[in-house]
Amino acid sequence: MNTAELVSLTIDGEAVQVPKGTGLVEAALAAGIEIPVFCYEPRLGPPVGACRMCLCEVQPGPPKPQAACTLTAQDGMVVKTALTSEVARVAQNATLEFILVNHPLDCPVCDKGGECPLQDLTFRYGPGNTRMTFPKRTFDKPIPISPLIALDRERCILCYRCTRFSEIVAEDNQLIARNRGSQSQIATFEDEPYRAHFTGNVIELCPVGALTSTQYRFEGRPWEIQNVPTVCGMCPVGCNIDATTREGKVKRILSRNHHEVDQGWLCDKGRFAFTHLRADDRLADPLLRVRWRGFEEVSWERAINEAERLLREAEGRIVTALSGSETVEEAYALARLLRRGLGSHNAVLPEEVSDALDAFRLPLSAIADADVVAVLGDAPVVERAPIVELWIKEARRRGARVLYELDEDEVRNAERATLIWCGPDGQGGARVGELAQRLGASGAFYLPETANGRGVCDAWAVAADDEAARPDPIGLLLVSGDEAAKNPAVRAFAEQAERVIVIAMFQELAGGWADLVLPGTSYLERDGTFVNLEGRIQRLRRTVIPPVPDELAWIAKLAERFGVEISPYPSAVFAEVSEIAFGGMPFGEVGEFASLPSATGEPTTPEIEPLPRAATKTGLRLVRYRPLFSGPAVERVPELQFQRPAAEANGTSVTLRARLTRELRTGVVRIADEHAAELQPSVEITT
Repeated sequence: MNTAELVSLTIDGEAVQVPKGTGLVEAALAAGIEIPVFCYEPRLGPPVGACRMCLCEVQPGPPKPQAACTLTAQDGMVVKTALTSEVARVAQNATLEFILVNHPLDCPVCDKGGECPLQDLTFRYGPGNTRMTFPKRTFDKPIPISPLIALDRERCILCYRCTRFSEIVAEDNQLIARNRGSQSQIATFEDEPYRAHFTGNVIELCPVGALTSTQYRFEGRPWEIQNVPTVCGMCPVGCNIDATTREGKVKRILSRNHHEVDQGWLCDKGRFAFTHLRADDRLADPLLRVRWRGFEEVSWERAINEAERLLREAEGRIVTALSGSETVEEAYALARLLRRGLGSHNAVLPEEVSDALDAFRLPLSAIADADVVAVLGDAPVVERAPIVELWIKEARRRGARVLYELDEDEVRNAERATLIWCGPDGQGGARVGELAQRLGASGAFYLPETANGRGVCDAWAVAADDEAARPDPIGLLLVSGDEAAKNPAVRAFAEQAERVIVIAMFQELAGGWADLVLPGTSYLERDGTFVNLEGRIQRLRRTVIPPVPDELAWIAKLAERFGVEISPYPSAVFAEVSEIAFGGMPFGEVGEFASLPSATGEPTTPEIEPLPRAATKTGLRLVRYRPLFSGPAVERVPELQFQRPAAEANGTSVTLRARLTRELRTGVVRIADEHAAELQPSVEITT
């Protein structure tokens, strides 16, 4: 299809020109005309015309209303919607009347009330009263299809959005339509819990209140809430989100479609983990270790005094451990204080993203347009950057070949090849950048472990020019963020340090080894910027007031005592960083939908270290169970604490007689302990 070729058609008497192949629903919108829909959702693949709400008169065509969502714009087509066609109006009214035959009119207690397409279209297109006097059909409700999602079958209008998402987009095939005709019902396969990485998207896709969030159940009405646009800080993708707040608390997270980053999808970690803001072990006051008595709560004034004392006593022998969850502004403020104020240039940084990737910079959406996608590295993409996994699945649906072992000839011969490195030994993307240059790939991505590691490294680098020299002994270890506090490498530094200051949200991660603990904030409580894995600078907005002072505010106050001037306002700090690192971009231009900087420079040949040789020891690691989601914030959300089986191998293949079981997911094999040691290295799996 040539997208540049235009076709002319008439919709309700309005002449419209659109690219050939455009759906009629979109063509009507281009003319400012709405064709109502329920089942239609372009992101879910081919239209199905299930709800029949979009019935229109279309000529040339059969002499009866047609489902507009299933048709594309053709040259000379004449379309009449319910606005100008009595046939279409009667058909739409009848469709709504039929939908409402058994639909409960419980809008006052339905979580979808006030933001429900069925409610809106009933007022605009439906009949004013009902002709039905018999009792409506009822079912048991709500049915918890997962710890996070409740199903109300009485409200379901069988648009099949949820099942199509499960089958086509997420490809987990866990939601199904059971039975046929008037007995059709949405259910999970064999009534198993709906447990996957992207289940929460069906809540937003549902056009009625049939699928609702257990976290948001009876929590608020649309006129009582505020949706704050911000960015998710749970992984390096940087999905665009709206945080729904009410009475100073985050109540839910909604997607905010950025077509180049997330396509309007969210993983369950980003959608449901916001309840960590109210975790039982969250720190509300600074903690100071007092000899023989352990920790005691102190005021912020005393905590700042103690921090100043510890910093001065260290006499520059300071090591800073950054987690990659800080904003660019917070990381730069810390770097200004420590590097310029105290002459301490030593840091344990998140893995820095190599400049070798700049020449291959593309939006994540380019993955879906590739002919060949090569996924390299040992870490599962769905765990490190979940939405990237959805882009890879879409590429496969469009006909791309997805490789999990590098085939250099296949990449070299492809018109559009994309390389993705996910796992250790990537050297910040230097290795995948070198491969992209050598093989002529059009795009290359490195998936770091932290949400803003790229921005944190940039901020630390531009704060000063002096080189670091590790102090011996370490006078003070400053640990910023819960992720750094959980890092075993940082804990090893703590054993060598004379004093330790920890900035953390949760006491569990700081207790027992810190001398001073300063309460931290979440990405939902900060204002500033993040840099995602593409290199896209995105705006982080404070959605609620944190229960503790903002990091930037007290860092600026502490810096004053060392003669370092730091603004407590993110806009001013960003302006200083941007002048050096981001080409002078104004803070105001980092808007709700941030653009991606263009690819810069010619491909370079980075210096890379050879990959370590794989272990030669034969055998197979047994199946083990691990959480589907992990991280300090996620660990404090009980609903996300279910596990999945995971198998690991070191290059060994095996031959076994297998028994199929639904206990394990597809592609996973469980092997008895007594047989694992006897396995030989070169065999094939048979079933």
